[in-house]
Amino acid sequence: MLFAAERLMTSCHLSIDLVIGDVAITQGKSYWACCVDPSSYLVKVGVGLESKLQEWFQVPQDVVSPRYDPDSGHDSGAEDTTAPPPYAFLTIGMGKILLSHGSALTSRDPNGCTVPLPPRIGICLDYEQGKVSFYDAVSFRELWECGVDCSGPVCPAFCFIGGGALHLQELVANKQERKVTIGGFAKLD
Repeated sequence: MLFAAERLMTSCHLSIDLVIGDVAITQGKSYWACCVDPSSYLVKVGVGLESKLQEWFQVPQDVVSPRYDPDSGHDSGAEDTTAPPPYAFLTIGMGKILLSHGSALTSRDPNGCTVPLPPRIGICLDYEQGKVSFYDAVSFRELWECGVDCSGPVCPAFCFIGGGALHLQELVANKQERKVTIGGFAKLD
């Protein structure tokens, strides 16, 4: 059913509610975690360029090309270009996470595989590297990693398709290295 839900989303017959975080990340490493209600039909958790997310939210979904939706749920066509995509989402629905073939976990299915939804999902954005990683925030096991365009402010984003709920656990807007001195020895934290 999760694979079918992903295809329905790209055919644009469902309403999509997009929530864009009010924190724009412009440097450093940022991490936040959320709990997705296991009964949610389809939720996408990720990041994207602030300008592209706002543009995507205002343009009718049947105008947006599904090949420019770099999420874990299907082949986005991102390999066709050298530029990283403007946003990346992890697809979650009905108590499962849909992982693509190129994810951290391997699958015999070329279209992807599903794994059980962990209690918390962690998202780590490395702005300088232009990379976003998704983790099981309890076991710290990596679920999926991909490149994302960081040429401007990047925001956390959450899409709800066909109903869903999540609880944002924590948001660290910008993790800077901090120097801590312990007993005369300097340590980078």
